[in-house]
Amino acid sequence: MGIAAAPLRLFAFINRRRAIRPRRSLQDWIALTIARGLSFAVVGSLVYVTYVVEMTGFEDFRKCNKSSTITRLEWVLGFRPVEDCRRL
Repeated sequence: MGIAAAPLRLFAFINRRRAIRPRRSLQDWIALTIARGLSFAVVGSLVYVTYVVEMTGFEDFRKCNKSSTITRLEWVLGFRPVEDCRRL
């Protein structure tokens, strides 16, 4: 009886915890969905802009230094070569 009663007691405890929290209204769910969508859009656009900027810098570097063996991954991680293409 003791082993079989443990899951029932646990289930009753979980049910009591769920009953304590107020239920969300439809307006709350809509607001949360809009907020999540906007946050994903903002983070996604920041990632995309960062990628475009990094790849533009990499392509500019490769144009003037064709013999370099640096990869895109090394460039994005910040391993920049000592020699640079800038004119003084």
